[in-house]
Amino acid sequence: MIREPFRYVREITVEDEDGKPLKWRRSGVDKVVVSARDPSNCVVIRYQVLCPELSVRSNHLDSSHLHLMPPFTWFLPTKGCEWAHEGGPVSITLNLPHEWSVATQQSQLTSLDELPKHQAWSQLDGCTMHHFCGENRDELLDGVIEANTNQLHSIEVQGIPHHLKLWDAGGHPISPDAIDRILSSIDKIASECYALFGVPDIADYTVILHLTGTLRGGLEHMRSQTSMVRREAIWPGAKDEWRDLVSLLSHEYVHLWNVKNLRPKKFLEFDLSVEQPTELLWWFEGGTSWLGDVVCVRSGVWSEKDYRDDFKRKMKRHLLVCGHESQSLAESSHEAWIHLYRGHAYSSESQVSYYNDAELALFCLDAEMRRRSGGAGLEQLFRELFNRHGLQSESPGIEEAEIKLALGKCSGGARLGGYLDELIHQRSRPPMAKAAQTFGLKLSEDTKAGNDDSPDTGLASEKESGTDGNDEKTGWLGVKLSERGNTLVISKVEAASPLRDIIIPDDELIALDGIRTRSRKSLKATLRGKAGAAALITVSRQDSIIEIPTIVGETPKHLATLTGNGNRLWKALISPESPK
Repeated sequence: MIREPFRYVREITVEDEDGKPLKWRRSGVDKVVVSARDPSNCVVIRYQVLCPELSVRSNHLDSSHLHLMPPFTWFLPTKGCEWAHEGGPVSITLNLPHEWSVATQQSQLTSLDELPKHQAWSQLDGCTMHHFCGENRDELLDGVIEANTNQLHSIEVQGIPHHLKLWDAGGHPISPDAIDRILSSIDKIASECYALFGVPDIADYTVILHLTGTLRGGLEHMRSQTSMVRREAIWPGAKDEWRDLVSLLSHEYVHLWNVKNLRPKKFLEFDLSVEQPTELLWWFEGGTSWLGDVVCVRSGVWSEKDYRDDFKRKMKRHLLVCGHESQSLAESSHEAWIHLYRGHAYSSESQVSYYNDAELALFCLDAEMRRRSGGAGLEQLFRELFNRHGLQSESPGIEEAEIKLALGKCSGGARLGGYLDELIHQRSRPPMAKAAQTFGLKLSEDTKAGNDDSPDTGLASEKESGTDGNDEKTGWLGVKLSERGNTLVISKVEAASPLRDIIIPDDELIALDGIRTRSRKSLKATLRGKAGAAALITVSRQDSIIEIPTIVGETPKHLATLTGNGNRLWKALISPESPK
């Protein structure tokens, strides 16, 4: 999705080095054409950038911090000067409050003689000037910056400094114990990755971590990441949230190799003003998800139970999506521009995820490799591809052909190209039960009552097991609900829902059998014992009250839990990697 940062730009003025105005005009969606004098030594463009969007991919500024994303900040010369051809270097100067410190992968300038001599770089009252340098266009655009009052915490992992810059969106304090726990996890994750790939040739690595009320996300950079989770993740006893946090940190760290170094051939050179589709996101995101979680359990930041619990969550999400007969993983990758980032209430019926579903498909490929090799699995393929086609190799960049050739050179990977084709190009579910069996495990129904509040479950108002503490069957409506004040609003209706075709997204769920439903909790209570029973649903649609008779459904059963102790192949999957 082209995010069009120009929509946050206003008050543009253009001058020459003497302060005389220059003519300029808009061109296309996101370009400015300046009529400079020929020759001209300097063109100064001034503009305001609004920073209201809190996400890992955008600028955000308030009184407590600055999160600066270069592609949302600076215009880039594309014609008419040497920089347009050579792409660097470029200096960056920030005027920030005295008490703020900066975290970034951008190189800090040691000599101010390198700065342009222009009045725009004068120090502002109450501010300290910070000077950095991007070596080229890509370094500039990739170098996210976080500035706030929090201390920069640092550790060293096999000679490489790793920095942690935290920020809480609500200004809540962050305990020293939580900081130590995060740093320890970063140490373990990095060490396990180094055992697999070797120690990378980088000066340092920076983790920017935002703690929020509800927002979540992650974005990788060449030597840094911005990750964002709910602040509960660092609270004592928050097992599920903590598990998600370290998985996110691991995922973005693995991108240091699988995306930022090993990448599709067409991403070696690219035009940022237009879409750049690829059919390989199943590898670069799904594969990174698979390896990131394997790194978690092998490094010890997850227990084996953590790995199984997260596998169950992903399996439930997978089984609730019914788009596998409409879209393959390769198609999902190619259509990310119009589908994944522009989803709608019925997306799960015609689409699959190149994150979640691809990770499970690669779980199957890994199982088959280990079966054939006697223990060696998919991690071989990551290492083989990185060594053969990373940016420092003689043949950088990959297409699907390179993946298949490298697979054939891995232990247990010979003649598996056809199986990979089935997993990636066929419109079908991967054979999860068979893969579990290969590991000496079985996929079973979850026997514990509980909730799965992940965005794609469609079951946010029902217990997953279909029973409550009194063993009464809890009814199932097959809808996903959002709470707006004291009102429940339908955001998604499952294909198998008893309300399918009679209730639609944005309907307000008012009552069940005349009992007011103000929250998910109150709806759950009303649904107890109603599985298979007749009920009257009251909704508000466009300010009109509608009553709908229906038969309440029973909660679908999900074979999502890995049961059994596992065999030696399973132990090989979750055991630490030996240093190479």
